Amino acid sequence: MIAAIGYRNKIKPYLDNLEKKGLGLGGGSAGALAFCLGCSLIVKSINHTKTKNNSKVKKNKLNNRLGKIIKFKKEIYPYIDKDGQLFSKMMKSKGQDRKKYLKEVTHLLKTLARSSYKVFLLAKELDFDIKKGIKSDFNLGLEFIKLSLLSAILNLEDNNKISGKKDDYIRIVKNNLKNIKDK
Repeated sequence: MIAAIGYRNKIKPYLDNLEKKGLGLGGGSAGALAFCLGCSLIVKSINHTKTKNNSKVKKNKLNNRLGKIIKFKKEIYPYIDKDGQLFSKMMKSKGQDRKKYLKEVTHLLKTLARSSYKVFLLAKELDFDIKKGIKSDFNLGLEFIKLSLLSAILNLEDNNKISGKKDDYIRIVKNNLKNIKDK
């Protein structure tokens, strides 16, 4: 088992960069980090729930959800850095280059939104299967996933202001957030 000593020193440069004025890390990056934290807590909860005494059906269900959530996390993990890099390039660019980077950032945020919604639904299917002793970690993971979805919404709204265009996808994502807040 790995002791949780020294991680604050590893995350400190990220947090310091996040609070800096100017271009770089921001809400999209923090949303991607929240997503990954949520996935990690949900995966931990599933791993603690898996035992050799689980029925074959329960094992298959847990393993299926586990694999899918890990896959989503691997896809979103690079966004922690990529969002800030793309946003910085976008803000430094003009004309077609700016539109190109805005489109890339928007795609990234939409992927974060879709992934957040899907992971929440996948995890919520396991709600009654998760061991009681790890349920608080599981629920915290779900809250991080909700937060990542909210982050995507807020950043997409800002991108609409930058582009001067209205994207109806935000309405869909807001409905998704409303749906999962009710669960």
